[in-house]
Amino acid sequence: MKEKLGLNPWLSIWVKPRKTIRALVDYDVSFRFIVMCAIYGFLYMLQTSQFLALGQSSSLLVIIILSLVLAIPAGYIVFNISSFFAFLLGKLIKGKGSFKQIRAATYWSTVPMVVTLLFWIFCIVINGNSLFVPGYEKSLVGSASIINLVIGIAQFVLAIWGLIIYLHALGEVQGFSAWMALLNAFLAGLSIFILLFLVSWGVSALTHVT
Repeated sequence: MKEKLGLNPWLSIWVKPRKTIRALVDYDVSFRFIVMCAIYGFLYMLQTSQFLALGQSSSLLVIIILSLVLAIPAGYIVFNISSFFAFLLGKLIKGKGSFKQIRAATYWSTVPMVVTLLFWIFCIVINGNSLFVPGYEKSLVGSASIINLVIGIAQFVLAIWGLIIYLHALGEVQGFSAWMALLNAFLAGLSIFILLFLVSWGVSALTHVT
């Protein structure tokens, strides 16, 4: 990988997002896409399982298997939908990137989530099924509580770093500054929020009618 690209994107994306994403899209605009779908999708499914409190009705084994099975489809859907809106709304502010270039910027900016996933695995080993039960953190005491706090802070820092990487990577493929990339991301995020709100409202309205 290093010989073909001249860099290791797993490392260089952290500190040189513009140079890295340019090398990646010039080499192969879909390079390691499925791998990143699997990694991000697995993390996304674990977070969703926690949000839905699946630990109350399902075993840890079921949650893990479900997350593994749905990892690639979930990552694929999330990356493509978010990239589509960034591509569409980016055109309104003169963005130059193609859909696949924007998708590459999107999924490669989630590299910090690999570290977050390691934190999740650690927490699963320590807490087991209780990690997916609401209020599990209230039962933590002593060193377990401190470790949970440190992990939470680390995850927040990684999320911010991922956002910074995304803005610079998106800016590179769109021909934007990081600030214009932030506007692009905001417009895309707002559009997705409005769409989800309308879908939720429509489903709720139909449910009440029936």
